[in-house]
Amino acid sequence: MDSPFDWEEFIKEKSKKLFYYVLKFVSTKEDAEDIVQSTFIKLLQNQHKLDEEYYERWVYRVAHNKSMNLLKKNKLIWKKTEEITLSTKAYTIDEYENKDEIIKQKIRKNFSKLKEKQALALELQFYQKKSYKEIANIMGISIPAVESLLVRAKKEMKKNMQGF
Repeated sequence: MDSPFDWEEFIKEKSKKLFYYVLKFVSTKEDAEDIVQSTFIKLLQNQHKLDEEYYERWVYRVAHNKSMNLLKKNKLIWKKTEEITLSTKAYTIDEYENKDEIIKQKIRKNFSKLKEKQALALELQFYQKKSYKEIANIMGISIPAVESLLVRAKKEMKKNMQGF
């Protein structure tokens, strides 16, 4: 007989990673927390429709979609004309701290412009330190497909960050 699924362990293990994934798209920690919470609630409500092996993939997709919906709702889709540029002047300590925040915002903006699969692959590789095999398993794709996704995502990010 199979042992029952350990929801508490699953949520504990995935919630922090999912939070940081969502935070790359939304502007506040509160929004990210709300999205993560509602994603897990939605999973619990739909568990009867899913196999356990797809739970992780499913929560990333739902969280991504909820993040994009929030961006659209709040009209936070950034335009190129609103992008912040940094000059090459000498910075004070306060300005360095501000510069770091500006860079994080720029990365977040460009991260949200990526296709969903590209964003997820980058998140899993760089921020969650997952192997190609783990990424392939989570996303339900082959390892060569992961490699291809990452190459395209990195090129897109590099293009979007050009001159920054």
